[in-house]
Amino acid sequence: MGVEVTATCECGLNTTVKVGSGLLDVATTCLFPCLCEQCQDVVEVNLLAAVMECPQCDSPNVVPYDDPSLSEGTGATTEASWRISEELGRDLVLTDTKYRCPQCNEMTLRFIDSGVCWD
Repeated sequence: MGVEVTATCECGLNTTVKVGSGLLDVATTCLFPCLCEQCQDVVEVNLLAAVMECPQCDSPNVVPYDDPSLSEGTGATTEASWRISEELGRDLVLTDTKYRCPQCNEMTLRFIDSGVCWD
């Protein structure tokens, strides 16, 4: 069962994205927020897809938000996580740290657990 997080920034960005997968597609799907460098937005990307691309503009220039270059470091609290080390070679974690906002390009983006689980 996956979870949902809200990405918010002081500049006004406010979007909701899914993390993980449902029970029926766990072998082929792992949704995770990414920064799309083409459309400058937080997008939901399937990290297990043969080609990772933005669902809005089809650009392959997407960077998962667990990339260290997109955050100020590890936060104290985990907002969302997904165990997928066998498939990706790492587990996915979003914490309460600040991340780079794709719209204002500042380290002011935050991910907050929305409290919603999905399947």
